[in-house]
Amino acid sequence: MGRVLAIAAACSLHISGTYLFRTPSNLDCIPYETYLMFLVAVFYLLWNVPLNPYPSCFRSLRKPAGEIIEFLVAVLMVELLVSDFWCPLQVKFMTFIRTIPDNIYESANVVGVDATCITDHLEILKSDGVLTVSSDALSLFFLVCALHSCKVVDLRLLKCGVPIFTKDISKRAVKFAKRFTAKKGSRRRRYSTDSELDWSTDSEGN
Repeated sequence: MGRVLAIAAACSLHISGTYLFRTPSNLDCIPYETYLMFLVAVFYLLWNVPLNPYPSCFRSLRKPAGEIIEFLVAVLMVELLVSDFWCPLQVKFMTFIRTIPDNIYESANVVGVDATCITDHLEILKSDGVLTVSSDALSLFFLVCALHSCKVVDLRLLKCGVPIFTKDISKRAVKFAKRFTAKKGSRRRRYSTDSELDWSTDSEGN
């Protein structure tokens, strides 16, 4: 699991418009709330995958070297996911929604069917409101998938009813808070133990 502070700092850096590796070219064409929803999904994904750029057999780096490397890796992952995955996908998706009426009209003309009545009603798909809703829906889809994959929510419980689904979320939140505090304490104890072992090894070598 990645360190929450490094990933949160990487996302905050991207929100502020500061880019170290990749600058998104189409970010201005996409609604801001859509961008934030996808960034939350990226945050949860990176939080639940290891970001250490070296094998587990290597000795862990001491502070602050390990935190700096993990922060840089998190910045790189955030910028790549936004610039090379999400921005192109959002632009293509919004372009597809906008061209649906024209595509239906052209397809109907090929088979000799007058679809003017249908395409006139579908012209609403070209409006800014529909495009914004479509963009939000796509980002919400990725966010929900990320939350379900990272076990923040369990969408399978929706078939049992909304009350059971919300109760499960509250239980998971309490369980996560207890686990997070316990893991933080064990990490401190492990760091002090590693330091003692390093000092004892150096003393024996001398």
